[in-house]
Amino acid sequence: MWNRLRKLAHLMVDVVISLVILGFCGAYIGISSFIVTQVINDLRLDTYIDFSTGFGIISLVLLLVWAPIWLMRERRLHR
Repeated sequence: MWNRLRKLAHLMVDVVISLVILGFCGAYIGISSFIVTQVINDLRLDTYIDFSTGFGIISLVLLLVWAPIWLMRERRLHR
């Protein structure tokens, strides 16, 4: 009986961790798409690029380039 309860507890912990990871992935995609939309709309206008556009471009570089490279390196180190 204790073995079944322990297996059930491990299963529940795995489900919660999976849901948290999916939530973080969804938030990451949502934030990235919001910033991409703002930057593309700012660059399509015939106005000067202001601080918020520059900040958005830097954020995109960090989110879409640096973060995936860092995650791949971390995964390679832990193998």
